Amino acid sequence: MDDRRHGPRGGLYSRHLITIGVAGLSIFPAPALAQQSAQASVDDEIIVTAQRREQNLLDVPIAVTALQGRFLQDRSITTIDNLSALAPGLLVSSTATQPNNAQLSIRGSVQQNGSIILDPSVGLYLDGVYIGKAQGSIFDINDLERVEVLRGPQGTLYGRNTLAGAISFITRKPDDQLRASAEAGFGNYDAHTIRGLVNVPLSEHLFVKLSGMTFKRDGNVRLVPDSAAIGGTPLGFIYNNSVVGHPQGGGAQTGQAGTRNRQSLLAQVRYAPSADLTVDYSYDYSRTRGNADASQLDSVDPNGFLGANCALGPAVCIPAYLYVQPKYSKTMSSDYTHLDRIEINGHGLTVTWNTGPVTLKSITGYRKMDYDGAVVELDGTPLWLASGGLDTKYKSFSQELQATGTIGDRLNYVAGLYYFWDDGFTRSPQSFFFGAVNYDTSWGGTTKAYAIYGQADYEITDRIVVTAGLRYTKERKTVVRSSILLPNTVLVDVRKSDGVSKDFSALNPTIVLAYKPSDRLNTYVKFAQGYRSGGFNGEATSNIATTTPFRPETINSIEAGLKTSWWNGRADLNIAAFHNHHRNMQLSVFTATSSLASLLQNAGSANMKGVEVEVSARPAPALRVSGNLAYLDASYSSYRDTNALGTVVDVADNRTIPHAPKYQAALNVDLRAFQGSDGDNLHLIFDARYTSSYYLYAYAKMPTADFPLVPPSSSVKAQSLTLLDLQLRYEDIPLGRSKGWIGAWTRNLANTHRKVNGINFGAQFGGLNIANYNEPRTYGVSAGIRW
Repeated sequence: MDDRRHGPRGGLYSRHLITIGVAGLSIFPAPALAQQSAQASVDDEIIVTAQRREQNLLDVPIAVTALQGRFLQDRSITTIDNLSALAPGLLVSSTATQPNNAQLSIRGSVQQNGSIILDPSVGLYLDGVYIGKAQGSIFDINDLERVEVLRGPQGTLYGRNTLAGAISFITRKPDDQLRASAEAGFGNYDAHTIRGLVNVPLSEHLFVKLSGMTFKRDGNVRLVPDSAAIGGTPLGFIYNNSVVGHPQGGGAQTGQAGTRNRQSLLAQVRYAPSADLTVDYSYDYSRTRGNADASQLDSVDPNGFLGANCALGPAVCIPAYLYVQPKYSKTMSSDYTHLDRIEINGHGLTVTWNTGPVTLKSITGYRKMDYDGAVVELDGTPLWLASGGLDTKYKSFSQELQATGTIGDRLNYVAGLYYFWDDGFTRSPQSFFFGAVNYDTSWGGTTKAYAIYGQADYEITDRIVVTAGLRYTKERKTVVRSSILLPNTVLVDVRKSDGVSKDFSALNPTIVLAYKPSDRLNTYVKFAQGYRSGGFNGEATSNIATTTPFRPETINSIEAGLKTSWWNGRADLNIAAFHNHHRNMQLSVFTATSSLASLLQNAGSANMKGVEVEVSARPAPALRVSGNLAYLDASYSSYRDTNALGTVVDVADNRTIPHAPKYQAALNVDLRAFQGSDGDNLHLIFDARYTSSYYLYAYAKMPTADFPLVPPSSSVKAQSLTLLDLQLRYEDIPLGRSKGWIGAWTRNLANTHRKVNGINFGAQFGGLNIANYNEPRTYGVSAGIRW
């Protein structure tokens, strides 16, 4: 059976081996922790908690992918951005200029804008605690036990902002075994990492665990001198100091883009005074320092004021076209070095009390984030065309009370109460055209949300189960906004004292009918409704636009699925087909009419139809193969937009759906090529992932005269991408009372370079179009020991 899916009952962790691989970075594969015997039973159960209680994966009537600890650790998956395509229909990318912000898409539903007052379409959870925003959602999580990816609306059990699905990270808890491990690794780009873990039982009932890591790497794009000059003086220096003095001197900067410097810590305490009562506390800390990834100038409008054919004269024409790099480059010139800094602190407290007929659980979370983007290089040139800063403060608190239990032999239920509060604020100074135009902008807001929910499964017969659930959510959103054209022209002024707020509420049902004709086959049909909150456009450019709320988005989803295990449990096949209908679809539209802003609008409705297939097999004790395939057909049924004449028209046939690739696929192979007499073994791991091309924004398929400011969608299109990874490790090497391992690895084996993100600033900004590319090939060696 696919080792990716072995649950805690499947012997994934031997109690006498040490599991470490602290918070790895994607660059270093973790050791083969607690090696599972090649003779392990192929009938081990796959246990998940996707429905808020432990169930065999085969019995869960929803589309869920369980990525278990061994699979994750072998591949150094400790951050959300490494999950893309590992579950069918899941697409994960970072925003164009903020590498710590995740854009999560499941089945074509996404929130592109990482603004601190906007909500994602995919819910993200760490040990049951909701992580409320995209900004800062890419951080290291140490010592994972498993990751569950729930596809489709999860409105009943997970609530608001899970209309596309939910991703739940579950860490391994402290236990009663004294264990420790350490690891070091080195790679190209002068990469090096150190990881460690120690688990200590302080008493019969009290256990603690500390895990942590540090990782540092040089950048993958080198900043070089300005390639253009007039009379020996760099062109950028001349332009950049033509209005005011450039803050960093005006010349092309030296150094690198894409550097990494991360540290993380996870401290956990478990107190279990009895078999029926468990108290788990965790503190996670993550800090990132580094230069943001390179944003290359992909193109400009050749006839605009940045293009080679500009006919507006030297007072208007700016030769940005000289710096266009339409393909990936290892070098670029920039007038700014963008230092990205983020610090995250999180606390979680979970109390579980089994009273007998009912299990009660309390989940309390508090999280805090400080983000400083300093100066963001926005134009991909050594010219001071566009730059901005981003300084964000965010904190959130959540409290959930759950009750799970059974009534008789046939009814299982879960019920709960939920409260969530957050407060976020961002300041974003912006400068354009050599400091001639400057803005001081800021926005922020709060959320208070309450919910009550319940869901029950009733076994009509031993083979037929009906599930029904309902959740009621009520919330209030507030907004503040300031935009000043310096020195003193106030464009937007919405203050806390103005009391701008809006209440939203929703009632979201779930109904499932499951039929299990045999112990190895389960089929189901499901209807579920998803809900994403309404809110305010904190980046709007007028008071009216700021204080006018956008509406909630809902999804009505119909899904049919089949789950089967065959070949005496050596193979699994899961298939899900779905049809999602979006109403009041929330789409982010990037504008550069004055200050830069990404505004959210209710564009209309859309239909997402698709099929997802997951398969895993263990044809021999030493070989495991798994893979998935996803097909998505996404189209608008209506898209309302305002044309140049001020008329609202339906442009559904001429707009693209963002972050909705038609095809995704993945293949994972684990082979034990050699087994020594002392248990040592040679482990080969091969992974392949494919994502077809997709659009990045809801722009025009074909430009039209009545929408002159809407860029062509072809200019912001992610290219199809195939990534190949390979690892070879010699594991379980006897070292006295300890065991060690050593390995070599490479990621992006073929050194493929494809555009994966970008921004088109539009015609009003000369057609400035920047591009971001995937990471180049990385490779290295690593070694570790466990006690």
